[in-house]
Amino acid sequence: MHAGTASAVQPPMQTILLVEDEESVRQITRHVLESVGYLVLEASSPEQAIDIFRRFEGAINLLLTDVVMPNMSGAQLATRLKEMRPGLATMFMSGYARSTDVCRHFESSDWWIQKPFSTAALLARVAEAISLPAGARESVAEMRLPI
Repeated sequence: MHAGTASAVQPPMQTILLVEDEESVRQITRHVLESVGYLVLEASSPEQAIDIFRRFEGAINLLLTDVVMPNMSGAQLATRLKEMRPGLATMFMSGYARSTDVCRHFESSDWWIQKPFSTAALLARVAEAISLPAGARESVAEMRLPI
């Protein structure tokens, strides 16, 4: 093998639709995800996310969305996108505890990360959510630990 030749085959790029209305959080999250090779489609609102989802021609591997946003919640957005593509992996991020009323209406197969989160925690959760097949997500829902 020649110097400079890749020693391993790179996995295909994974695409994440990031939906966060707070610009600083969105920018930092996008930067962290892109730094390890994810393609990040970013939206500042649920309406913009729906438009991106409809127009993007490739596969979207994960919806990473804030829970509380103006006009439409993250859960409502996930429901709309899952109507277009059942089985879409979804991860919610929130500064609210998951046990609060605002965070109770999620499917057992949805992933969760508490804000503020570390770079390592974000990358680990995203990798787990993307790599686990849709059918297996429900069987491990109880095994996931809150972050």
